[in-house]
Amino acid sequence: MFSFLNDKKIEGGAKTIASNTLVLFVRMLLMTLVSLYTVRCVLNGLGISDYGVFNAVAGIVTASTCLSSVLGLSTQRFYSFAIGKGQTKRLREIFSASLNLVIILSALLLIVLSTIGLWFVNTQLNIPITRLPAAQWLFILSLIAFIFSILQIPYMGAVFAHEDMGIYALISILDCLLKLIVAINIEKAPFDHLIFYGVGLSIIALLNLLAYIFIAKHKYKECKYQKVKSKETLKELITFSGWTFYGALAGVGMTQGSTILLNIFFGPIINAAFNIGNQVYNALNTLSNSIVLAFRPAMIKAYSGEKNDYLARLFSISNRVLLHLLICIAIPLLVETRSFLTLWLGNITDTMVTFTQLYVIYEIILTLHNPITIIVQATGKVKHYSIIVESMIILCLPISWILFKMGFSQQYLFYIMIGICSMAHIARLLLLKRIYPNFKLSNYIWKIILPAMATFCITYGGIIYIHSQVQSTILRLLAVCSFSPVLATCAAYFVGISLEERKFIHHYISKKR
Repeated sequence: MFSFLNDKKIEGGAKTIASNTLVLFVRMLLMTLVSLYTVRCVLNGLGISDYGVFNAVAGIVTASTCLSSVLGLSTQRFYSFAIGKGQTKRLREIFSASLNLVIILSALLLIVLSTIGLWFVNTQLNIPITRLPAAQWLFILSLIAFIFSILQIPYMGAVFAHEDMGIYALISILDCLLKLIVAINIEKAPFDHLIFYGVGLSIIALLNLLAYIFIAKHKYKECKYQKVKSKETLKELITFSGWTFYGALAGVGMTQGSTILLNIFFGPIINAAFNIGNQVYNALNTLSNSIVLAFRPAMIKAYSGEKNDYLARLFSISNRVLLHLLICIAIPLLVETRSFLTLWLGNITDTMVTFTQLYVIYEIILTLHNPITIIVQATGKVKHYSIIVESMIILCLPISWILFKMGFSQQYLFYIMIGICSMAHIARLLLLKRIYPNFKLSNYIWKIILPAMATFCITYGGIIYIHSQVQSTILRLLAVCSFSPVLATCAAYFVGISLEERKFIHHYISKKR
């Protein structure tokens, strides 16, 4: 089972993955702590009503950021695939084609969003009339920041493909710290606080773009523009991105589209509660994405290099690491939601607690799709996968809209999200088996899902017992947060891995002594 580790190149790749995972995990911890405090500063600086307005207005632009994520994944996929095949000469062509694509897309989005988007803000959103001028300026500034984020895609894709996650981590942390500085100074702003925050975010987005351009041009030979003679690469990028975009659009409908829907039916106060839950979801999502970013280039290169055994091992390890870390963090959040939110924000509402707990459950289910999607995208066979799976997911919004029209409460949005996400995951597994025959569904269920469920139940039961025994809020939080990773690790060791894998761990530890 572990014979592939004798291959020096693969062993070196495993070390790269391990070091990148550590770098991205540290990045995630720092960014999570800073981001959570930033949210508190923004909430205090804007007030709950303006905070709801910010999330509703910026949500329209954020709903379009799926385009940037899609193009980023597509560019990285083609970079990594070419590197895995040893096609180094094709890298500059990929870079130039992707640069052409993002420039054209930026121009189109600027036209569409500055007209239709502004109309939507003025006529469809539930915004106090006195705050409408500030909301209009905020929308324009958010659009500018979004365009900057799109233009950095070809350069960021090169960083990911070369697995230089330290560069990505450094820029991300600096971005997070700059946003904190802006948030702290909102209350001191000499003009409207909403507009000040929008200006700050736009300047930070520009600095990110300039940083990626400078680093990529000096570090990677392929990041120099040349005239694209063949239209084939651009056509492949557009085709791949098109179907991937459909999937990203469905995902946005489950999050940012929900922000707009809640604003229309329930107003900015519920928007604020939804966004608090969304911030916790983003923190967990950042954790899972950190793991995925470390594994993604290696998995794509393994597929293009036809190293099927290595790909299977990477798939198994990535799933287990994702689930184990989420269990360690999600269980304390579920058990001590009210205590966490109170320490974080001070005054909270019951709606914030409920939304946060439901968001945590949704994230646990959602994160399972990441390793599956990587393999599907590595094959390039994304058309039918996107049509079937994402058509299921995109049903969330119309179903929620119908329920809200019938008078159902806002929580039903999450019930629909969780239910549809669970059914979509089953569809993903069946489609992966069809697209990539080497995938074994029985191994996935017996060696990944069932052990993870057992680990979750054992850990949750232990944490509930600890929760019931400690009365002091602070001591209980410390006990729950301390024992959760210990219980989860012990449970994973005894029920989550095979005897052969335990022997390998013992052998590895003994070598390090």
